[in-house]
Amino acid sequence: MATEKCNVSFQIRYTSSMPATGASAVLRYRIEGSMGSYAQYNIASVTNGVAIEIPNIQASDDYEYILDLTANGIFAQKTGVFQLGRCTPESCEIPDIKSVHLGEEDRIIMEYSANETGLYAIEYQIATDDIFTKIVHVRVIMGSDYTPIEYIEMNDGTITNETTYFIRARRHCSPSVVSAWSNVVNFRSGKWAAVKAPYTFEDAYCVSGLFEDPLNVGEFKTSICWLERNPFMKTINLTTPKPEVMQSYIYLSDGITPATPENLSVFDTDEATGGPNIGFRERGIRWIRFGSQNPAQIYEVETSTGLITKISSLFNCYS
Repeated sequence: MATEKCNVSFQIRYTSSMPATGASAVLRYRIEGSMGSYAQYNIASVTNGVAIEIPNIQASDDYEYILDLTANGIFAQKTGVFQLGRCTPESCEIPDIKSVHLGEEDRIIMEYSANETGLYAIEYQIATDDIFTKIVHVRVIMGSDYTPIEYIEMNDGTITNETTYFIRARRHCSPSVVSAWSNVVNFRSGKWAAVKAPYTFEDAYCVSGLFEDPLNVGEFKTSICWLERNPFMKTINLTTPKPEVMQSYIYLSDGITPATPENLSVFDTDEATGGPNIGFRERGIRWIRFGSQNPAQIYEVETSTGLITKISSLFNCYS
């Protein structure tokens, strides 16, 4: 078998004592030695000696296969191994990590390059080993947000002080086409100091992850969009002067305590009365709106870290 444009092509040759009609086959394959299930490809029509192409096998590895052939009511089986080399279109270039070092406040700074033409996204991983079996941090950066310098904040506790880590990156040329991994660079973490979130917002409207719709929370008849006497209004602090997607972490009003579920008992004020302020300790903050900053926008929050991740495409206060 041979790799060809991210596909595997091969021929089925057989001999028969009578003309073969209606020959078909089933190919099953998996990474050699793995315990996973076989991927299956059905070949409806087989012509003796004519090339057959199996598309979209993306991972480079050694594969074991089982080929079942049926012709003239006779069944035959063949097993074997094929090797798949790097299966990446040439146009999907591999990024290059130039350096990784510690900056101010012990932020990790990665300098790397990627061709911005046709760039769909960049993904990077951080692990405790150079073969990336123990990955502690993953991020995908959309092409429109790519810059050659990446500042990696570790406020969620995934990085341990003064420890050696390894980082790699790859380029996404489309939702389905991904480059091979870049060079691997190792670095040593510093001593992560306590983060102070200095920017106070007294008009932050927070809804917990217990609810599916922040605009109308069931029997409570309460919306995150209410302008007056809104029970969801809280005072919080951010790490940025204004809400920024994938940049702003939410803290409690002391600016020191992260707004993560284990710290949000103070938000669960309606457990006894049956009001809307419940579920924060269990599910964290799921949505947040700021009365003084683009008040129509509702932001989605990563509940486990308190990071603002995106502007909601489903919910808006003016729609």
